[in-house]
Amino acid sequence: MEEQNNIDNHKQDDVSIKSTNYDTDCVMDYSSEFTTHEIFKSREAMIQWTRNVGKKNGIMVVIKRSEVGRGGKRARIFFGCERGGKYEKIKKKDNQKDLKSRITGTKKCGCPFKLKGQKLDTHSDWMLKVMCGVHNHPIAKHLEGHSFAGRLTAEETSILVDMSKNMVRPKDILVTLKKKDPFNVSTMKSIYNARQRYKVIEMAGRSQMQQLLSKLSEHNYIEWHRCYDNTDIVKDLFWAHPKSIELLRSFPSVLLMDCTYKVNKYHLPLFEIIGVTSTDMTFNVAYTYLSSEREDSYTWALDRLRGLMDNDFLPRVIVTDRELALMNAIEKIFPRANHFLCRWHISRNIMANCKKLFAANDKWEKFIMSWNLLVLSSNEIEFIDHFKTMQRDFASFPAVMEYVTNAWLNNYKERFVSAWTDKIMHFGNLTTNRVESSHSRLKKYLSTSQGNFETSWAKIHNLLELQHTDIKASFEKSLTVVQHQFKPTEFKHIRGFISITALNITLSELKRAISIGVDRSACGCVIRQTHGLPCAHEIAEYKREFAVTQKQKVELSCQPEFELIANRFNESSIEIQLDILKKLKEIANPGCTFLLDPEVKTRTRGRPSIKVDTSTRRDPSAFEISLSGQESCSLNVKSNSVTTAKSKAEVKRRGRPKTKSTPVKSITFIDEFLVGLQSYIHHIKDVVADGNCGFRAIADLIGLGEDGWVQVRKDLLNELYSHLDDYGKLYGPERVNELIHILSYYENWPASSDRWMTMPDMGHLIASCYNVVLFHLSSVQCLTFLPLRSEPVHILSRRNIALGYVFGNHFVEVFLTPGHPIPPITLDWGTYHHPIANGWETSYASQIQHFREIISPKVATIDRIILDN
Repeated sequence: MEEQNNIDNHKQDDVSIKSTNYDTDCVMDYSSEFTTHEIFKSREAMIQWTRNVGKKNGIMVVIKRSEVGRGGKRARIFFGCERGGKYEKIKKKDNQKDLKSRITGTKKCGCPFKLKGQKLDTHSDWMLKVMCGVHNHPIAKHLEGHSFAGRLTAEETSILVDMSKNMVRPKDILVTLKKKDPFNVSTMKSIYNARQRYKVIEMAGRSQMQQLLSKLSEHNYIEWHRCYDNTDIVKDLFWAHPKSIELLRSFPSVLLMDCTYKVNKYHLPLFEIIGVTSTDMTFNVAYTYLSSEREDSYTWALDRLRGLMDNDFLPRVIVTDRELALMNAIEKIFPRANHFLCRWHISRNIMANCKKLFAANDKWEKFIMSWNLLVLSSNEIEFIDHFKTMQRDFASFPAVMEYVTNAWLNNYKERFVSAWTDKIMHFGNLTTNRVESSHSRLKKYLSTSQGNFETSWAKIHNLLELQHTDIKASFEKSLTVVQHQFKPTEFKHIRGFISITALNITLSELKRAISIGVDRSACGCVIRQTHGLPCAHEIAEYKREFAVTQKQKVELSCQPEFELIANRFNESSIEIQLDILKKLKEIANPGCTFLLDPEVKTRTRGRPSIKVDTSTRRDPSAFEISLSGQESCSLNVKSNSVTTAKSKAEVKRRGRPKTKSTPVKSITFIDEFLVGLQSYIHHIKDVVADGNCGFRAIADLIGLGEDGWVQVRKDLLNELYSHLDDYGKLYGPERVNELIHILSYYENWPASSDRWMTMPDMGHLIASCYNVVLFHLSSVQCLTFLPLRSEPVHILSRRNIALGYVFGNHFVEVFLTPGHPIPPITLDWGTYHHPIANGWETSYASQIQHFREIISPKVATIDRIILDN
């Protein structure tokens, strides 16, 4: 019976062969190649054997049909040639619109080749039979280009996914796969299709922003964003890696900041914030996509950064170029930080604006050498001498001297000249070269300027992971490796406790100490001031060791914030409640966000370009144009270029938003304080006089910025509610209700007098809420407020702030000089503070006595009467 079926099948095959358009010369029989008596142990083994034999003979064997084998029937598989069957045109439905015509074709030619695999009764054994071994078409010499042959196996797909995650290029992936499997016939199209399928599976129907926020949440990133008004379109986007935050809290002293461009298809500048470890390695603190380089955007980004840092460990030095909007934002968010300007950018600006004014190159070289000597002046006297020499040597170049004097020296010399910068601990960071290097490394990873947020994050994440690995390796090297140059006894007790970078600096100072000895003036003590390490004369005199203290890990809790949210939710209208729920849902599950991509910015000047610029290379700077010799050598042109640069800076300054009221010059405030105290006031900072001045001053003093006055009102109100019984005993129920009324005001327009800050009762709230020592200063009453309920901290770790009251209706920020006298501590603190707070007052006895000695007897009598009452 089976023989009869085979004869019938061969007859059908002969008919199908005759019906084709191929000549009989093309008919080839491969029955012998596929005839086997082997018993295959599994279905997969039979399929693999069949396909391998087909590849060896230039035939692509595919599964035409398979039967499971139910109802007493055996499982079967029918194999055929990929060119078997006939092309059937898909009929278009009546309601289907006409699609754009495509050039298509088919490789089907009705090839009769057919194999049958059948499962045996014994376990999972299979056997293969040839039903028809004839092909009616020429056999392929190469399988490349055959779609089925180019499919990737599961193992190859896994390799492709792993390599794609590690940013390996598609062509390199294909080369790797072909090296692993000599019979691999995949093409670049196969690689691209496989990568696209993986991306579709990974996206799982989510939008690009939903995917991004899901990934950020999955990897524990800190993320903030804000949208354009009344839309869900992202305006600014901030994210920070959890390991980067740990590094920031360990090394907060120096931060470097700058923007880079052409790194995303939205044309948004990318604001990079860089830190430096003790091993002198760079780490990326955070990335921020900004809608514009305006003060508002920078302020928002820096405020997010401020939220990641501890109040007691804020940056001492911030280095940027002269970006006025960024400089203003830093002044708001980090008012106590020393802001340096990048020396490299300054020298490039001088080159761009001044080199063209020198006819001879040797004269320019002499000028730039003189400028470098001026910048490296070790003290102010040396600076003045170098400046006078420069004025004398280059008196014939008035435009050059006017530019360097007005543009840089008059306003910014304290930010880049060594005479001032070397008095501050900056660990050798006087340029933004680290940020520029980070820009270059980032662009190599991104490789295109047309990426979106999600694809950019994936590459940035890989960059950060490798960066953190290198930093850990540098830490471990400093702990375990003992370099032979550090084996002398002087390093015995510090090896393994400080970084190799610090050891190298100390070794250099040790060598200097041999010639300098204990002469302090010859030493200069620059290393002590800029790096905090022993300088040459200290090593020669003391030979003492030092160690690096480790910060304790701060345990954070979100319970107080959740209680505030719950209270606000219960007190709000239904509209506000719905908005709160929407925001909470987005925080809890970032993948459900409804945020949209920002629109891709298009150029509005000049003729539109058809080609999309995918390059990440930045546009040339002015100094680079100057170096290339492209600018005109005309004297008139040179003069105009300087004027243009100045006019642009003037326009930028005039374009800054103004505050609602103009502050009074601080010189007028000094007379509002006690005469004996005036010499101890370093400077006074005014705030906007809108009825919230007291809260604005406190917000700025604690690091929130002047605009954080609403948060201060909320914090103080929460402090009052949280300890209502204690403050009820201190103030009485009636006064507590008045304080609640004063604090419960968050409107944007000026506050009426019944909402103004009042002293001295607000002083206890401020000191206890923020755990600070508050000095209240005025011409009538001066008091010191201490925390009521917290354990005392070491005198060097305490945070002291001073609030001044002037003209009987306005508060200002007061900054006192070191060693200043301290007003008496309010007597209410001694009566109502908790026992745990004992000890806060013990360190101030001598300074309080000093205060009593310098104030006039009349004022002292008034102050004593007030305190006694």
